[in-house]
Amino acid sequence: MSELPRCIPQPARFLAWLVVGQVKVVGQIPAGGVLLCSNHVSYRDVFLFGLINPGARLLVHPLVFTFFRSWATKKGFVEVSIDSAVALLRHGDPVAICPTGLVEATGQAQLPFKTGAVRIAQQAGVPVVPVFFHYGNYPGRWVERFSITVQNFLLFGLWPCYRRGVTIFIGAPVQVDGDIKERTKELKAKVEALKPRA
Repeated sequence: MSELPRCIPQPARFLAWLVVGQVKVVGQIPAGGVLLCSNHVSYRDVFLFGLINPGARLLVHPLVFTFFRSWATKKGFVEVSIDSAVALLRHGDPVAICPTGLVEATGQAQLPFKTGAVRIAQQAGVPVVPVFFHYGNYPGRWVERFSITVQNFLLFGLWPCYRRGVTIFIGAPVQVDGDIKERTKELKAKVEALKPRA
């Protein structure tokens, strides 16, 4: 396992330490226009994409721009749009997306991937890089009695209790040509395969 590269700006490094704790990275992201696809188990994920690739543009829900437009724009976030993502990738910019669309508080990676990531990669003609965020601690299974929306609110409010570090696993780039639904299932499997065994 390697520590974060020295080229990461100190403010970003400090912010990640503040909300996550120690960050370790396993693997490397290729240069240029690639689509980073990861599991989504914490709102803190958005800071981590910027650490593993400072130039990555993160696709986020329109509500983020409704309430935090100025901040989100300065941080390089892009409202979810296949056309926008394809244009960025063709320009050579890396783009990041969490295909579940929702945060999974238990870290079990049970939600299905939406097909947008594969559609974007196919239209842009770029490879997909699987990424897995593995935090040091998650809420217990007790949160499953609540709806996914309530789980998200709980996770957001209780994040200081789960600041136990994170290991970011980066997989090999993959091409996702062919049937969109099948490639989406395969992409999810590749992301899940990065999860460390207990």
